[in-house]
Amino acid sequence: MPEPASASFWRTHLVQISYAVFGLVLFAGFLFATFPYSATLSNVLEPMGFEFSSATQSIRFPFGAELTDVRVRSMTSTTPNPVFESSSITIAPSILSLLVLQPGVRVTSSLYDGVAKVTLRPSSGGTAISYNLDALNIAKQQLLTFSEGTASGTISGDGKLWLSPADLDADTGDGEISSAGLTITSALASGPIHLGTAAASFKLEHGALTIEGLKTSGGDLFVTASGTIQLAPDPARSTLAIQFTLMPAPAAGSRFAVMFALLPHPPNTRPYRLSGTLSAPRID
Repeated sequence: MPEPASASFWRTHLVQISYAVFGLVLFAGFLFATFPYSATLSNVLEPMGFEFSSATQSIRFPFGAELTDVRVRSMTSTTPNPVFESSSITIAPSILSLLVLQPGVRVTSSLYDGVAKVTLRPSSGGTAISYNLDALNIAKQQLLTFSEGTASGTISGDGKLWLSPADLDADTGDGEISSAGLTITSALASGPIHLGTAAASFKLEHGALTIEGLKTSGGDLFVTASGTIQLAPDPARSTLAIQFTLMPAPAAGSRFAVMFALLPHPPNTRPYRLSGTLSAPRID
């Protein structure tokens, strides 16, 4: 009985195919091992006003590299704390950006006790960013600090952004965000204020971050909020135009008597208005 043509072909060319696959793997490994990760990150971040630095780079099997002592700082912010800081990150080339000849990177990092995954690549004269955040510890972040209180809990979310190198008003994006175990302290309350879980969506356009449908549940206070944050080159100077409502849980109302007495009106369906800046907010 004659041997099928397909079986004969594969047996005859198995060695050649094996060499081709092995060569492709070696090429990919060489490409990923020699890819200019630090230079690419600097080139992507610098037009947005960020300075990138790292201490060492080593190969991360099977593809990619590990950078240590990574810091990203804003070149325009007066805040001394870095925008991003991590003892190590795993980084690999973005295959999509390589296909369109615009080198980009995929970054995975432990961040504030959670995990952040970010892809950055040049796009239309700016930087395209997609990200996924999983269980970041709010208390560990240093970008925003509050002089009259603290915040704790975890935050997660995902979204996409396009950032212009020169025009804050041209930035665009959207995404969703959620938190768990959200707790704040304030001089206006006798103890911690447990807000439970929270969820919201956002849009970024014309230099403003619009917050949509923020709601909390399962805590001492029920909060709903919406509005905009007009962004500034220094995040602490971004201006607020947010309206929100506060309703205490039945068992917790007496704990917040002093706080509600200091607010512009008792808690009801009429919203409060949050204005001022992120570093100096005020309630009307």
